This record gives sequence, C-alpha cells and structure tokens, in this order.
Amino acid sequence: MAKLLEKPEELKVSVNVQGVPLTLVRDGEKQRVTKVYQNWRVVEEWWGKEISRNYFRVKTNRGLVYDIYRDMPTGCWYLSRIHD
Repeated sequence: MAKLLEKPEELKVSVNVQGVPLTLVRDGEKQRVTKVYQNWRVVEEWWGKEISRNYFRVKTNRGLVYDIYRDMPTGCWYLSRIHD
C-alpha cells in the first residue's frame, strides 16, 4: 500500500551525470538511494498550466520506498508518495 501526500514535500537531492538520484535529504536526514525501481516522465497541461516532471521510484538505505520527482521548469525535487 502507498500513501500519496496531500502536498508534495520539497527535498534536497543529489544526482549523477545522467540525472539519477544518489542521495536525498528529508526532515534534515540524508538518505542514500540504494535502488531505482522505475523512472518515468510526465508532460501534460493541467488547468492551462504545463506540467513537466521526471519521476523516480527509489529505495533508500533506510529501507523506505519513495516516489520522488524533479519539476523540470524549476529544477526543484519533491516527495509525492511513500510506499509500505
């Protein structure tokens, strides 16, 4: 089961040369990405506003699985879903 966050939570993320997440900082705690399960891109228009995001489903060294995304226009990273 997964928990979709009502409001995405902003993260600090470091990436490799290809843009794949290596670490993330959530609530002041740095977590290492140990596995990337999926990567997908969403480009669409929502209420007249263009949305362009790169999503990753990742597992961290704490054993947590997250869906995170990079908002392409701003470059900011967000947590959108936490998996059990």
